[in-house]
Amino acid sequence: MKKLYSLAIVLASTLAFGQISLTASGTAYTENFDGMGPTGTTLPTAWVSTAPTVLVSNGSSNSGAIYNVGTTGATDRALGTLASNSLIPVFGASFTNNTGSAITSLTISYLAEQWRTGSSNTTNEVVAFSYSTDATSLTTGTWTPVTALDLNEILITTTSSVQVDGNLPANSASKNSVISGLNIANGATFWIKFTDDNALGNDGMYAVDDFSLTPSAGTLAVTDTKNKKAGSFVKNSFVKNNEIIFGSDVKDVKVFNMFGQIVKEASVKENGTVNVAELAKGNYIVTGTVNNQPVSQKVLKD
Repeated sequence: MKKLYSLAIVLASTLAFGQISLTASGTAYTENFDGMGPTGTTLPTAWVSTAPTVLVSNGSSNSGAIYNVGTTGATDRALGTLASNSLIPVFGASFTNNTGSAITSLTISYLAEQWRTGSSNTTNEVVAFSYSTDATSLTTGTWTPVTALDLNEILITTTSSVQVDGNLPANSASKNSVISGLNIANGATFWIKFTDDNALGNDGMYAVDDFSLTPSAGTLAVTDTKNKKAGSFVKNSFVKNNEIIFGSDVKDVKVFNMFGQIVKEASVKENGTVNVAELAKGNYIVTGTVNNQPVSQKVLKD
């Protein structure tokens, strides 16, 4: 039977927080969790969880908890989770937009690590990622899932329920995704969280390391086609086959819809392409940087 924690503990774990201030568009917030130290039981600033305490482990623990995880005594740490019948952890962080403009997209990446294997051979465990623009804690608001950022079981064929080294390449995986179509006003706060799931049998231990979140702020006027370099930027202003083709190495490619919202981001090499199959037919504005110069061009997707 699952243990019920007091309301006071839950409120303390979800409301005792500050916000991470995002001060410039294009500037990444990063957190490698090493500040917790080899024995620390305090989460980084503005990171919170629904667990009553943070435990320290090298993957040998099998109790439901939020973990400061890493090799015993090592300074390289990660933020981990393991679910059980008595505790199903949730952890995350809150951010405030202080860029001076509305945030229209977030680029998020991290290193997923597995530090303990699960015992079930029929369930691939998932610690689900989601974000909210109206939450005031981990347990309030409306949350939107982003499955590309889920913290997934890596060692899916191993069912021995034992400690493993999450720093090894075989036990880790890079995660990244762009969340577009946002409109987070300057001064507004938003949240991200990872929600563990109590799977069948003994659960594995999964951790987040080297977390990065980069906001893109502001919108683009729909008539903005200045600095267009025909032929050296977008080669096909009429997009027939869901591929925008570029004539140069282009950094920071952004595709805007006609409401000025970012709907796609990428970087490409000369003659490289960006697939826009998921976008509806219509007009878009593509921007980027070629030879350190901003360029933009209007395209029509058929």
